[in-house]
Amino acid sequence: MRFLVRGDRVLRVVYLHDQHAMIKALIVDDSADNRNYLRTLLETAHPEVKVMGEGANVQEALLAIARHSPDIVFLDVEMPGGTGFDLLRKLEIWPFDVVFCTAYERYAVQAIRFSALDYLLKPVQPDELAEALERFRAAHLAGHARQVVQQQFLSNIAQRDEQAMKLTLTNGDRTYFVSPAELTHCTADDNYTELHTADGRRFVSARTLKGYEDMLVPLGFLRVHRSSLVNRTAITHLDDGHVVLKNNTRVEISRRKKEEVLKVLAGK
Repeated sequence: MRFLVRGDRVLRVVYLHDQHAMIKALIVDDSADNRNYLRTLLETAHPEVKVMGEGANVQEALLAIARHSPDIVFLDVEMPGGTGFDLLRKLEIWPFDVVFCTAYERYAVQAIRFSALDYLLKPVQPDELAEALERFRAAHLAGHARQVVQQQFLSNIAQRDEQAMKLTLTNGDRTYFVSPAELTHCTADDNYTELHTADGRRFVSARTLKGYEDMLVPLGFLRVHRSSLVNRTAITHLDDGHVVLKNNTRVEISRRKKEEVLKVLAGK
């Protein structure tokens, strides 16, 4: 299988998993109660997922990974003596999928979201676990493509400023890493989102616009319509119920959002 790398672009290879094939899993969490709870959820509703081992810290996780060669690791972020991020830094490259399991901690979740990796908020809900496993089965990166995405994730978690993180986005069969500052606006297309850049590129993401709103509003983006999110720095002026962007794109402002948009743009 061949992978093509051009600058920060990599080919994306999709593998479809057999719905009934055994999935080897590890659970890494410093709480025995959390590990037992997740193990019970998996054994009860997802018998195809075999929990091969557990770890309560980074060192135990490293040993379990070496011993069991998992397909997927459910990884706690905050653990005494070292975080889940520290584990991945030590590995540098990991030949398995990761689903982070974390209590909401804004910066950690931002880095995970930006890197298009998967996470579950604690306490883990059965339906959300099922959805995460469906995403795992449907598609994942492999080979060099996986490695480049992983390296960008490690770069994201090393940043002190969220503005310096890059979004992992795809266009066709290639993966790109895009700074939020490069985006002009995002528009909803059912459960998908179109992201547009100042240089005219367009990306389609399976994440909803609400998901991008959660990530980008703290970075200076503004929801102007139920179907539109705009980078405030890209706006030049308002005109007849629209914001006009530097590239002359016009984005409609909804009546419900008009007062809020005016206040934000006036600096109030």
